[in-house]
Amino acid sequence: IYGKPNNIFHEVSPSVNLCENNYESLITVPNVLSPKVSSPIIKIPDTVLSSTCTSNTLPVELSDNLCGNVGESSIIQQDFSLKDFLASWSLNFNISHIALNGLLKGLKNHKCFKDLPVDSRTLLSTPKNICQSIQTVMPGIYYHFGLSSAILKYTPNNVTEVNIAIGIDGVPLSKSSGGQFWPILGYIMTESSSHKKVFPIGIYYGFEKPDNSNEFLSNFVDEAKFLINNGITKNNIIIKIKIKVFCLDVPAKSFVLRTKGHSGFSSCTRCTIEGEYINNRVCFPYSHVPSLKRNHHSYINKLDEDFHTSNELTRLIELPGFDSINSFSLDYMHLICLGVMKKLLFLWTKGPLNVRLRSKSVDDLSSSLLSLKNCITSDFVRSVRSMKELSRFKATEFRTIVIYVGQIVLKNVLSNKCYEHFMTLNISMIILLSPDKSTMVDYARNLLNYFVKQFGEIYGSYNISHNIHGLLHLCDDYDMYGPLDNCSTFVFENYLKELKSLLRKHEKPLAQVINRLAEKNNITAMQEINEIANRHDNISQSIILKQPHTNGPLIENTFGPQYHDLVYKNIHINIKKEKDSYVLTNDNTLVKCLNIAHLNNKPILIGQFFKSLLPYYTIPLDSTLLDIFEVKNLSRNIHYWDVCDIKKKIMVFKHGGKLIAMPIIHTTD
Repeated sequence: IYGKPNNIFHEVSPSVNLCENNYESLITVPNVLSPKVSSPIIKIPDTVLSSTCTSNTLPVELSDNLCGNVGESSIIQQDFSLKDFLASWSLNFNISHIALNGLLKGLKNHKCFKDLPVDSRTLLSTPKNICQSIQTVMPGIYYHFGLSSAILKYTPNNVTEVNIAIGIDGVPLSKSSGGQFWPILGYIMTESSSHKKVFPIGIYYGFEKPDNSNEFLSNFVDEAKFLINNGITKNNIIIKIKIKVFCLDVPAKSFVLRTKGHSGFSSCTRCTIEGEYINNRVCFPYSHVPSLKRNHHSYINKLDEDFHTSNELTRLIELPGFDSINSFSLDYMHLICLGVMKKLLFLWTKGPLNVRLRSKSVDDLSSSLLSLKNCITSDFVRSVRSMKELSRFKATEFRTIVIYVGQIVLKNVLSNKCYEHFMTLNISMIILLSPDKSTMVDYARNLLNYFVKQFGEIYGSYNISHNIHGLLHLCDDYDMYGPLDNCSTFVFENYLKELKSLLRKHEKPLAQVINRLAEKNNITAMQEINEIANRHDNISQSIILKQPHTNGPLIENTFGPQYHDLVYKNIHINIKKEKDSYVLTNDNTLVKCLNIAHLNNKPILIGQFFKSLLPYYTIPLDSTLLDIFEVKNLSRNIHYWDVCDIKKKIMVFKHGGKLIAMPIIHTTD
């Protein structure tokens, strides 16, 4: 396989009420999620929460005399802070209104708490009469939160232009009912993934998806069109608004655009390839002659009638700057993780005999996966599992395999041909998820082209599904949006789970979500506004130190305070956990951190470094170009490095007597 033309395998140098159409009032009239700036939230003093009884502490057993010894102003301050604490506590721990009412009633029996409200709805500022704002969208109902209030809330001060990512998807509410949400979500795109604050723009609820996608999108389109044309004013600054990208899976994209789904012959949203029906399935065999690319002009003029499912086009074409083809990302979560990687694993375990693994090899693969479990850093919400759980794997687990551990655990399990074929996918994904590998995108494009071609030869052309074909267009997303995490649905899928967690009973789920979101917004509005308004890219403000200690080690000229925990940009280091203690510096030194201390009043890392950084593989390219190494010879002496010299966090895997180091490149959980 690696005796192919040099142009494929070569070394690369790294280098409001919308029904009235009153859009002027849309920007100024708040909805239930508008922050209540006029009622600031005062944080409860630490002394009130302290377990040590002082003059400012509320002891567990309160006597009437205590209240008589405290001045009136102090009581008011403590009551107000206690209200804030109780409201935050009830929302953070999902306390029901009934339970909170019981607590409030009990507290009010003591004169110290006589000013507490008797009802939880008063404490939480639960909105009233929300049903009047719920609209009918057949065959269900819809509530529009609005886009303008979210922009005002989440946009930092002194910003003049905002790019917004939109996500739309359906989510079932339970297994025992057909009830489902179809939310329209958004977030303001920033350079830092940690600042992706997803917000709801509108939510549909029904027992089926909306009958008409244009009716479902109507409120959003009307508002977004006005904002794009006119901007929005914050602090006397007019902010330009742009809808940068729509992140949808294939069924949602088909629903919104009114085009064929993934099982259609003309279903590719990027080119005009026509599928073939082979072995009882629609497939897209590889062709050396690329199909014509689709464009916005061909969509609005319906030049390919087989691509469309309706006489109407999507209302999204009314948005200034909207492109029916390039405004939609391919979304690697569904394309790669739940698509290609899942398909490969099922082919290897349940596929044709020529590629299926023996049961012993599957057991060996499971053992290898589990042996790496303790090396997976805390950045991963899910670790790895046995192949016996394959049918239950989540998207994040498939991502871990395709990007990180697959290149290790599959090496001596798959045939050389299948392993080398997999590595072209692995390397391509590492490049397309890395912000610093833009010079290698064309190389990734060649690798993916080769992967699709060889896929048909190894696994059969009938297995080249819609997702496998989509790999041919994946690099275009990097060209338009940057690293693929900038345009994936991972962050939206996480928010969908949050929405479902807000439900406490089966009745009126949409009203429940509206109320819970409004309550959360009332409590957190001021904190979030201050956080966003004061956000800077200043390096000194991007370093967070936690968990102080005095245990060392220290070296000459270094001193305390010392810490166990460090957050720098998107990198989280914890020296108490070996797996979370490895970093790569700007001069490509791989450091094992032993302490976080100070030198000249600046935070530093104290630790050891690996003297030998060798390539883990050299074909189809040298792995060191991707910052992947086989490491040896950990230094005995300790040294120090400036925190600002951290380039990447590293995972070090212990496997087969080797230490394999690779960077954490994905930026969403």
